[in-house]
Amino acid sequence: MGQEYDVTFKYMFRNPRGVLARMLFGDAVEWPNIELPEVRNLRTDLLARASDGVLRHVEIQTSNEAGMGFRMLEYYTGLYRLQRAHVEQTMLYVGREALRMADAFETPSTRHRFRIVNLREMDGEDLLASADWTDNEWALLTKADRERVFRVVFAKLRELTGAEQEAAATTFALIGGIIGVEEELERRLKEEDMIDVMENKILGPAIRQGLAIGEARGEARGEARGEAKGMWRLLERQIERRFGQMPGWALDKLHAASPEVIEGWSDRLADAKTLEEIFAL
Repeated sequence: MGQEYDVTFKYMFRNPRGVLARMLFGDAVEWPNIELPEVRNLRTDLLARASDGVLRHVEIQTSNEAGMGFRMLEYYTGLYRLQRAHVEQTMLYVGREALRMADAFETPSTRHRFRIVNLREMDGEDLLASADWTDNEWALLTKADRERVFRVVFAKLRELTGAEQEAAATTFALIGGIIGVEEELERRLKEEDMIDVMENKILGPAIRQGLAIGEARGEARGEARGEAKGMWRLLERQIERRFGQMPGWALDKLHAASPEVIEGWSDRLADAKTLEEIFAL
């Protein structure tokens, strides 16, 4: 997955239980945090054990990637080596461009297949009808009418409260950045019927933060430091919701870290009981 989206997407799938989450993972009861002990130190995006005992692995792609089929094979063999069990694999494509990746890796002697779920090709109706705000937001990446998605999501934002409201506002702005609609989203937010949302003490700053991250992503495309900046902004906000304002030493470590290191810290966030556990002090 695009690393600048790592924290957000994991949060969206692991907390609410929506239509898209059930489609991909079934009834997930456990989220194993596994690093594959290979030279490239691969880390799966999302791995869940469902109530039926099946392991389901999902990789989220925001762009077409050459060699994706081989990478899925590497994930499969690594997970099988560790778990000694079959793993159902899915690639969830949420990119702006048309999907060009195949659902298999093939050579004259090997064939490895996996499922592809392409949000671009979904009509989005089930997602918009869902009571789960994550489903409503994912609908922005489908064929659903954009204005309708805005109306549904904005109505849901007004119903939410506290940290969940802030998280939903931030993630919606970030998802808008995937398809390059930051300016359109900002325009819609400034329309008269959304003035109360922008002035809300929680939603206003959260949405502006998400818009800023989307803008930073565009400006920093291909630049590792720009990518890290978007990631640490997201992780900083997630940490502060759990533990309050971050001390200087933690901010210094976060702002100086590489995308790979930040991704590792984000994986620890869900289970960490203290700030020190996240940064492994």
